[in-house]
Amino acid sequence: MNEDIREKVREKYAQAITAKSGCCGSSGCCGDSRDATRAISGGLYNPDEIEGLPEHLLATSLGCGNPTALGSLYAGEVVLDLGSGAGLDVLLSAKRVGPSGKAYGLDMTDEMLAEAEANKAKSGLTNAEFLKGHIEKIPLPRSSVDVVISNCVINLSADKDKVFREIFRVLRPGGRIAVSDIITTRPLPEKLRTNLLAWAGCVAGALTDEEYTAKLAKAGFAEAEIIVTRVYDLTSPAAGKILPDATPAELEELNGSIVSAFIRAKKPCRRLLKDKDYVIRPARPDEVPVIEELLASSGLAAVEIAANLDRFLVADRFGVIGVVGSEQNGDAVLIRSLAVAPDARKRGVAAVLLDVAATVAKGAGVGAAYLFTNTAADYFAKCGFETVDRSEVPAAILASPAVSTCCGSVAVAMKMPLK
Repeated sequence: MNEDIREKVREKYAQAITAKSGCCGSSGCCGDSRDATRAISGGLYNPDEIEGLPEHLLATSLGCGNPTALGSLYAGEVVLDLGSGAGLDVLLSAKRVGPSGKAYGLDMTDEMLAEAEANKAKSGLTNAEFLKGHIEKIPLPRSSVDVVISNCVINLSADKDKVFREIFRVLRPGGRIAVSDIITTRPLPEKLRTNLLAWAGCVAGALTDEEYTAKLAKAGFAEAEIIVTRVYDLTSPAAGKILPDATPAELEELNGSIVSAFIRAKKPCRRLLKDKDYVIRPARPDEVPVIEELLASSGLAAVEIAANLDRFLVADRFGVIGVVGSEQNGDAVLIRSLAVAPDARKRGVAAVLLDVAATVAKGAGVGAAYLFTNTAADYFAKCGFETVDRSEVPAAILASPAVSTCCGSVAVAMKMPLK
């Protein structure tokens, strides 16, 4: 049955691109009315977005959304578009990520791939590449992509669990999925789900919103979010072509239940392991600018870094990804300037820096560690610190420029016993 569905989808999309019609246009995948094309694909792209691309490319878009506009793409990223069709979203992505980035398109239909290659040649873009294959078996290595996009294609797969597992596999830790798709707000009648024409027409294979987020979670994704972007009026004459076997009464009953949506989720970052992924070592003089920039990016003031460099430790992973400072005063130590680079946050680096700094202080006979924070009291509490009144903080700690200059009266004082 899965192969029958796949072949039916391939045939319909081959017909659609050969006829140069949209997904729901003449000879297209949703019936035989061009009005239905507008019901699904109309008005999704701003003309300014496609400036410089082949003029006819917008007319061959078979999607239900605009993932390149809804999702954030940054220079240098690697993007993969599943079911890339004639290549519109791939070429838009290639423009967004720039020459230092790359955009892949994956499609199973020879006619679509030929059209996409022709459009790429006309665009003059060199950082786009089209691959033949199935979205259930993506021909790219593990952890090779920053962002996976798709435009009204995942709903066509008969094995969505496998699709989501494959997306998870090719994404790098911290990577994200940002797709447009057809979903339903409640289950469709069984006769529509078993109708191959409706399946190839983007509807019968659609998941409910709850099913979609559940399958993403099952594959390992976190922070899944669904944003409805369009609700289809199934009582209009054009929309009747979307569900050709439904009666008027059924369309009335189903009205409002079929929507297009933007779905995003993240692949959780793997914890970085000390002495495997990075090392903790003393800071070097040449790293002062890097440390100061890191502190600034974390909203922390860089106070007397160079003058006290011997009190700083860094996490080194092909460069500084984290820093922590400590100032010992008698039986107490001030933990200060804890910061981690954005791409290494939430991966355990800060906790290790804290632990190493505390261990060093404990080895020097220090009895307690103190710190001040404006925003991260909850985090430090999980690391073993407890909130204390400022009157409990040794005077020598309070007199440190790192405290008197940077930590106002609203900063929370915290303490962790080391003995």
